[in-house]
Amino acid sequence: MNSKALTVAKINLRNNKRACWITLIIMGCLIVQDIVYVILGTFGLYPGASSIPLGIGNYLFLLVILSAVNIPSQNFRKMMNLGGKRADFFAGAAIAHVALITAVSLAAVILYYTYERFIGQYYMDGTLNVLYWFGWIENGPAVAFFQQFAFLLLVAAAIHTLAAAQERWYGWAADALIVAVVAVFTPIAPLRAALLRFFNLIIFHSNAFLQIIACLILAAAVYSLNKPIFARKVI
Repeated sequence: MNSKALTVAKINLRNNKRACWITLIIMGCLIVQDIVYVILGTFGLYPGASSIPLGIGNYLFLLVILSAVNIPSQNFRKMMNLGGKRADFFAGAAIAHVALITAVSLAAVILYYTYERFIGQYYMDGTLNVLYWFGWIENGPAVAFFQQFAFLLLVAAAIHTLAAAQERWYGWAADALIVAVVAVFTPIAPLRAALLRFFNLIIFHSNAFLQIIACLILAAAVYSLNKPIFARKVI
């Protein structure tokens, strides 16, 4: 593996503090709320919250999203001005995303089986977690980890690519195309069915292996678009 790409990956992760702090602050506020419910529930002063909160592990997805925006839009120029090469940044950013998503996916699964199982008893209807609602957890924690990892990698690749392209005409064209697809496909039944089949493939498919492979292939294809984008990106 290219040592320069690894160095770029480490720098990308170190320069991602803003995304980390935003995620930690939001999760911290949620933990404080949970602690209040636990204390009140323990003393019989509160019967349980009527709403269904999002599981704390899912808030880690915010870190993936913010990082996918921050790395191409903020870190690229910094590294180029320090003498970095575009090819190394392309590879290093990919490594950074894989490392971050691996940590997020692992932490989310662990939190689902520990913290969320405990805190769910203090809410009337438990907590809401995509591991459950997407059906991934039915395949066991190990498979659910890989399903979540593959899906988040696709999401990160798509956001990263859009963020990298925003300064050029094709970035705005891609934004317009996405809006057009949603606007046109939604009201027309055959197109809506095709869109639903796509989301079923990358999220809800009953065959976990197929869902994982589809997400990984799409993520690699989408991220490969960054190579020509970075080659033309103005420093």
